[in-house]
Amino acid sequence: MFRLIQKLDLMRIVLGICMVVDGPPLITFLKETVHLAPNSQAFTAAFQGLGFVLMIPFTFLRRLYTPNILLFWMAIWFIILCIFYMFYFNGEPGFKGYATDLTYFAFSLVFILLLLNVPNDIIEVAIPVIILFTFISNLALLYAMVTDPTWSIGQRAAINYGTTDTGERMGNPHIFARNALMCVVACGVWAFRSQTGPLMRIATLFTGAFSIAILIMTQTRSSIVALAIVVGLFLFFNVRPAQIKSAIRGLRHPFSLITIFLMFFAFSMFVRKYNDVYGILYGYAVSFMERNLENVYALLGLQSSGAAYKAALDASAANRAVSANFFSNVVVGHMEMLIFGNGYKFLYLDVPVMEAWVNHGIPGLVLFGGMNILILYYCFRVMKNNPNPLSTFLAYFYILIFVQLFTNGRPYEQSFWYPLGLMIRFIGIESLFPVRLWNNPPSVDYNGYAVPSALSATDDETAAS
Repeated sequence: MFRLIQKLDLMRIVLGICMVVDGPPLITFLKETVHLAPNSQAFTAAFQGLGFVLMIPFTFLRRLYTPNILLFWMAIWFIILCIFYMFYFNGEPGFKGYATDLTYFAFSLVFILLLLNVPNDIIEVAIPVIILFTFISNLALLYAMVTDPTWSIGQRAAINYGTTDTGERMGNPHIFARNALMCVVACGVWAFRSQTGPLMRIATLFTGAFSIAILIMTQTRSSIVALAIVVGLFLFFNVRPAQIKSAIRGLRHPFSLITIFLMFFAFSMFVRKYNDVYGILYGYAVSFMERNLENVYALLGLQSSGAAYKAALDASAANRAVSANFFSNVVVGHMEMLIFGNGYKFLYLDVPVMEAWVNHGIPGLVLFGGMNILILYYCFRVMKNNPNPLSTFLAYFYILIFVQLFTNGRPYEQSFWYPLGLMIRFIGIESLFPVRLWNNPPSVDYNGYAVPSALSATDDETAAS
């Protein structure tokens, strides 16, 4: 009974983390579909505040856990740099968002500091809670689309909001694409875990497939590119040539042939019975490829699919093309502008790592860019070693954050800093976790501690207190 209560308490903490990191899809559903508080910023703040409260463990401020120290201080100093520039080197004329931006930075710092209180034991329960939370958000999106009379098949998957009289309803598919990718990665980690039972594995794979369908319907480039990279990295780190040869030889066995036949038969029956669903997903996939080919044609100066008009970049791609052109002009003719930067929020480039350099100079590039390069290095190491489910999930999930560093957003946004907070707390310090939380614990001595050749594992008591 005590162990059950302890696990429920850990799940409560993970739920709070999910509400903070992945809260926007559910917040949008509650505000715009359930109509709890339409267009209310106070509701958003309250939802995140509840997430912060749920994150607080009973050992709050009595036991602090060691994060990745280098990443921690790089993050803290970059935030301090941004606040300093905000007051003393502001690049936005007539800037009035001091209170708002300081609140955002404060929320990010509070989240990072709360994570220092979160016990390592959440590793045991984190992935199932993440799967359940993201799956509920996917279902909420599906319900919102089905019940929205203004949404039609072919539109990007999102919860639309705004006035219907002027036709200005809009939605943000990026938050739902991120939620779907989180669900896919979490399902992949749990399904391919050796301790997962067959029924749970089937349910997890079904949930992951459903999330992939949602991801396709959002037609969000960065998330789909990230998914492709995640799959490639998973195959690279987990599939060896010998395994491929063994799998090919295994296909000739009668049991394998029967299994392939049954899978093909099941897929055929699904397509026949749910032909509309298949057609919708196929249409979304074709539309996504055509839209991106249009951008390729535009970059090459070609005509679109043989038409008489010249292909044009879409709005987001065109914005990044302008940003790249501006940056190249600065590098060629005004390199001195990149030493100390041009000031806080000087220019919205839609490329966060480039904006950190342009606005905050070399210090911004070293702190923000260097921190993300280090995280990527640690993530590759985690993918190779697969130390525990949570670290593996974060490593693959970070690929989306890394892609977005070059595709959309600003370096000041909470959508970056909340995931980065998780990386700071759990990535690159796997040797500090108790051996009982490792996927493949090494031999242990009489005290129950690991004796690996390259890593020194310690228990929770190694946390700085």
